[in-house]
Amino acid sequence: MDLSSRRTSAAPTLDYSERFLGGRGIAARIYWDEVPPEAGPFDVANRLIFVTGPLCGVPAIGGSRWEICGKGPSSPPRFSYGNLGGRWGAALKFAGYDGIIVQGESDRPVYLFIHDGDAELRDASALWGKGAIETRETLKGELGSSARVVAIGPAGENMAVMATLLADNDASGSGGLGAVMGSKKLKAVVVKEGKAGVEIAQPDKLRELTEHYRSLRRCFPTDGWEYLSRWSRDPTMEPRLMPGPEMKKDPCYGCLGRCARKVYVSSSGRKGKFI
Repeated sequence: MDLSSRRTSAAPTLDYSERFLGGRGIAARIYWDEVPPEAGPFDVANRLIFVTGPLCGVPAIGGSRWEICGKGPSSPPRFSYGNLGGRWGAALKFAGYDGIIVQGESDRPVYLFIHDGDAELRDASALWGKGAIETRETLKGELGSSARVVAIGPAGENMAVMATLLADNDASGSGGLGAVMGSKKLKAVVVKEGKAGVEIAQPDKLRELTEHYRSLRRCFPTDGWEYLSRWSRDPTMEPRLMPGPEMKKDPCYGCLGRCARKVYVSSSGRKGKFI
C-alpha cells in the first residue's frame, strides 16, 4: 500500500519464504531491499511492515503471533519490531494475506480497511486525536464487531518515540513504530477476516507437535529450580492471580488459555486486559 499515491499491489510470499524464516525474516529482507540506509524513521522512504509467520492462524502453536517492523526512532534509528498477539494477525491470515507493506505518506489522516479481497483507504480525520482504544471501538461499531483493529493514539500521532500500537484483545507492540505510523498519517489498519484458512503442508507433523505442546502441564526441575511454563500454567491455582467474578479468560487466537490473560470490567462498564 502506497499512502502517497493511494495505490495497492500484491506480491507473492514465496518470493521470500524459501530463504527467510518467519515473518520477521521476510520483513528484514523487504526492509533491506526497500529502505535506503540514509532514510530516517519519519521519512517517506521508510516502510511499515505488518507481517505474520507460517504458523499464524494455526490453533495451539503460536497461532496468534504477528509483528510490525520498520526503522524505528531509537537512538540511533535502526530496524525495529514489535511482537503482538490477540486476534488481528490470524484475521489478516484468514483474509488471504501474509503481510502488509506500507510506504509513502498520506496528506491527511486515513485508515486502511482490508475486506473481501480488497484494500482501501478511508478518511480518519474524525478519529485523529482520539486514543487507540476509543478508535478501535469506534471502528468496530461502524464496521461490525468481527472487524479486527490495530490503531495508534495521540502519542503516535505526535511521533513520540515510545508510542505503541494497540490491537484487538489489547495486544500491544512498540519498537517506536507507533510514531512511524503517526508520521505516515495512518491511524489504524482494520481487517475483516475471510474464510481463506491456513493450509497445512505436513498435518501429521503438526499434530505431533500440537499434542506435545498440550502435554506441557506440569513443573519441570532445572538445576534445583522448579518453574511452571507460562503457557501451561493454570492461573486459578495461583492466589495472587485470582481475578474475581468480574473477570473472564481472554486467550489470544488458538491459545490454550493457560496464562493469566483475562478481561476485567470496571464499575463504569469499561473493559480492559488483566495479566
